[in-house]
Amino acid sequence: MGSIHADKVLLNGKIITVDPNDSIVEAVAVLGNRIVAVGSNYDVKKYAGPETEVIDLGGKTAMPGIIDSHTHPTGIAEGYLKVNCRAPPVRNIKDLQDLVAAKVNEVDPGVWVQGTAYNDSKLEERRQMTRWEIDVVAPDNPVILTSDTGHQCIVNSLALEIAGISKDSQDPPGGEYDRDDNGEPTGLIYEMAMGEVRKHIPPYTVVEVRESYRKVVDQFSKWGITSTHNASSRKTGIRAYKQLLGLGVRQVRMRLMVSVNSDQPGDVVDSLEIAGIESGFGDDWLQIMSTKIMGDGSGAGGTAGVYTPQHRGTMGLGIMMTDGTEIERLVLQSHDAGLRVSIHSIGDRGVDVALDAIEKAQKRNPIPDMRHRLEHNSCCTPKQLKRIKELSVIPSSSIGYMYGLGDQYAENFGEERSRWLHPHKTMKEMGIIAGGNSDCPVTYYSPFVQMYAAVTRKSSSGQVVGPEEAIDVMDSIRVYTWNGAYMSKEEDKLGSIESGKLADIIVLDRDILTIDPEDLLNVQVITTIVDGKIVYEA
Repeated sequence: MGSIHADKVLLNGKIITVDPNDSIVEAVAVLGNRIVAVGSNYDVKKYAGPETEVIDLGGKTAMPGIIDSHTHPTGIAEGYLKVNCRAPPVRNIKDLQDLVAAKVNEVDPGVWVQGTAYNDSKLEERRQMTRWEIDVVAPDNPVILTSDTGHQCIVNSLALEIAGISKDSQDPPGGEYDRDDNGEPTGLIYEMAMGEVRKHIPPYTVVEVRESYRKVVDQFSKWGITSTHNASSRKTGIRAYKQLLGLGVRQVRMRLMVSVNSDQPGDVVDSLEIAGIESGFGDDWLQIMSTKIMGDGSGAGGTAGVYTPQHRGTMGLGIMMTDGTEIERLVLQSHDAGLRVSIHSIGDRGVDVALDAIEKAQKRNPIPDMRHRLEHNSCCTPKQLKRIKELSVIPSSSIGYMYGLGDQYAENFGEERSRWLHPHKTMKEMGIIAGGNSDCPVTYYSPFVQMYAAVTRKSSSGQVVGPEEAIDVMDSIRVYTWNGAYMSKEEDKLGSIESGKLADIIVLDRDILTIDPEDLLNVQVITTIVDGKIVYEA
């Protein structure tokens, strides 16, 4: 060892390393932003010098920092600036009306009122709100309330008028306007059709988003999330986060899925290709990982691409937000440019459309270990799993849905297909490396709640969905740590507690490996260390 002294040593713990042997050790030493020693108290104490900070874990459990492989941090930041319509505490349509009315009273007539995270299935009425019910409390302000999935919204009559949407309007490609029996728009808008309204809403500024991002990283640190993959990376959000890092707020590593523009598909890919930017460009804090392509719709909203009809939302075979031919073009261009793709794929048909494009790209230009990604990968039957394995595609599985949205998913897909929702056990048995994610703010809770769903397959109501795909706690930890690092090709420096890796470590308030699985819902993070520095303490 010579004269090397660590900056920090953590002693007397139960440290889950997530190394290849799933080793459990007592202690770890950190020098700068790297782990320099892992092992027994006796071995690691040798790294403690007079200036070393010694942290006595007192038997507490520690593990690698959480890697949430699919979130929307900019959406979370903007959500903090909007009316929160999430249930609970929202119970019914009257509550939604009251929230809108309160915001209307704060702003001038004509100013947009934006709400976020409503869920029709969790209202007492068990139905969608209509534009006329919003008109009662907001006759002079355009209103848009976006669902928790982000795949549908409710607007009032003034918003429809501003957007030029009427009884005679045609559904745009990749979207749909809900209508009553007389053909009148009800205010419910699906998928790409939402853009017809959103283009009239003044965007938030970089500074507004940057300052709201402070709440995002604080919440992530409280949850133990040390890295995340940003699934909707666009200009304002990227600039805002880069500025926040420049101000010294360094708590969460971010990997960018750079979104192709919905109105000009491919222009982002063109720009990255022209600039010679490939996947991996950036640094340990902010890095380009892939291009993001929207495929099909929502499982909870009933717009996922499926082969047999769904039981929610549009009740049909779903909506492809991006045409299959355009998906193929974007995948081929990205692949040839050295850019991984991340394709939103919820339903079995949506998964196949994505895999078709990836398969064509690899056949035309074989590139080993490309690690193209399927985002969500929700309804994935043996047919799709076989193709995923053959093509070495990496699923970013939204197993986190199963707690907050499990009831909607079960209703929408039905019993037979629900057997294959987020099939983590089968993926492990097949040797498919899958990450786990919350799609936050679609669901908004701790990663340990997500692990609870993976282990118990229970929704928030207690309904068990696809119990055949339950995995054990250690496997769920790996899904949210090492597997997440693998998804961004960073398993050499993230995802486990091993010598030489970046020092991203969290300490828990209970032993996650021995508690009753039901107690996973209550796990709290008491310390979060990122890059060797403590960024959160309970």
